[in-house]
Amino acid sequence: MRLRWVLLSAFSILVAVFAYGVFTAPSKLTQVEFVVVEKSGPWKADISQYVLSYVHVGQDLTPEFLSNLKEEIEALPWVKKCKLEVNGGKLTVEIWETRPKFVLISDRETFLIGENGFVLKKGVGRKEAYPVFFYRGKTSPFTVVNGFLMLKKSVKMELKLLNSKISEIELEGKKPEISLLDSGVQLAFKSPPVLIYLGIGGDAWDRFSEISKKGFLKPGVYDFRFEQMMVIKGRQEKCSGKNS
Repeated sequence: MRLRWVLLSAFSILVAVFAYGVFTAPSKLTQVEFVVVEKSGPWKADISQYVLSYVHVGQDLTPEFLSNLKEEIEALPWVKKCKLEVNGGKLTVEIWETRPKFVLISDRETFLIGENGFVLKKGVGRKEAYPVFFYRGKTSPFTVVNGFLMLKKSVKMELKLLNSKISEIELEGKKPEISLLDSGVQLAFKSPPVLIYLGIGGDAWDRFSEISKKGFLKPGVYDFRFEQMMVIKGRQEKCSGKNS
């Protein structure tokens, strides 16, 4: 009788272990579905192409694999965040896309920059759909992160500050061509033809704003990068109380 109970107990344990193994074994990948929850551009094809290079049919969908896959996906330029769900062998990838922020023109090439600083697209057809900045520095404004082009931190910070400065001053509805230089900023107006040079920091923007409030500058070239001075076509003049 005792032997019978021992054998029954051993059998029950074996059944429990087998059941645990069956229910906890990782699913095998049979299908991948992509769902764009928040769309901001035609990035789904790019995202799916890269994701499918990381996975293959029959892949064990272990927690470790899914965690690593999530990191890989969220490292892509076009992805703000993602969510992975497994149902049997089906893997559903939910994507929230990165929003485009502005166009940067450098060395005669156009780059669509996302809010994360990555290049989302090289070669932009409809530039008027976004704010446009020119980069005229001597070195590239980009670095390479995970194989993708990304704005250098210094350039990203300068553009952020520049955008803030532009929004603070009154330009009488005029939209300048904005260029980031090694030594500051250049604002080029077409009508009237005016070229303005400013520093990123300092009081140059305040002096420019003060003078422009008195009436928009006459055609010419103005350089506010010198402390307490404004250079007009090679001449230096005190900024206080003088218009060109």
